[in-house]
Amino acid sequence: MIVGITGGKGGTGKTAIAVNLAVALADMGKKVRLIDCDVDCPGSHLILGAELGKKQEVLSFIPKFNPEKCMKCGLCVSRCETNSLYQIKGKPPSLVEQTCTGCKTCMLSCPHGAIEPGSKVVGWTYEGRKHGVEIFSGSLKPSEPYSEKIVDAVKARGLHHAPETVIIDTAAGTHCNVVAALEGCDKAFAITEPTLFGAHDLKTILSVLKKLDIKYELILNRSDISKKNMPKADLNIPYSEEMVECYVEGTPIVKKYPSHPISKELRKLAERL
Repeated sequence: MIVGITGGKGGTGKTAIAVNLAVALADMGKKVRLIDCDVDCPGSHLILGAELGKKQEVLSFIPKFNPEKCMKCGLCVSRCETNSLYQIKGKPPSLVEQTCTGCKTCMLSCPHGAIEPGSKVVGWTYEGRKHGVEIFSGSLKPSEPYSEKIVDAVKARGLHHAPETVIIDTAAGTHCNVVAALEGCDKAFAITEPTLFGAHDLKTILSVLKKLDIKYELILNRSDISKKNMPKADLNIPYSEEMVECYVEGTPIVKKYPSHPISKELRKLAERL
């Protein structure tokens, strides 16, 4: 079973809930794996208190030009949708590596076979373990603008020989990275808060989940901080200073305060899963 933890708006507590849910499942004797797909700002390992290691590079295609075969026709430059190729008259094309998405359109469109496959490092994936939870994480290399490849890489690594339960923590928003993280999930929990932005972004992420045909439940975090009218939630989690304390310390609340009302609710959720 692959469960996505998402929500649209940032700062609603997605990662904290993902980590605590994973730990609660592990405490029940389940083999559980947590995949952090927020590769622009990974933080699941911090809340879990885990050290990440076993670093692996994520590579992306870049074109390499063979000057002996290149006829300087400029077809590859005209086909590049991100304008990552430019050409000075009478010379072979040049590449702006930082904006290249690795789509290979240039290589496929070259009629002279003058473009050969090269590669560049666009990020890394990692793994670790704490509180009985295997965690897989990824990070985008600074200066690289496209992180979908890192999401795909960390999912591929985390889903390889996956155990019976996988929790996927998505990034905030509803962009391509979030969609890539949610693809293949059997169920999702949309985490929101009773604020204007929380209500707005909830509508957007729910529309994404419906288009992906993923069954979902709604969790209203910090449910008592305002009287904003929100859709009826399947689980309400009130504001708690103990939750904030655990977040700052990097300790799951289900571990530090196992008898806390929030811990009990999250364990009930784990049992239901």
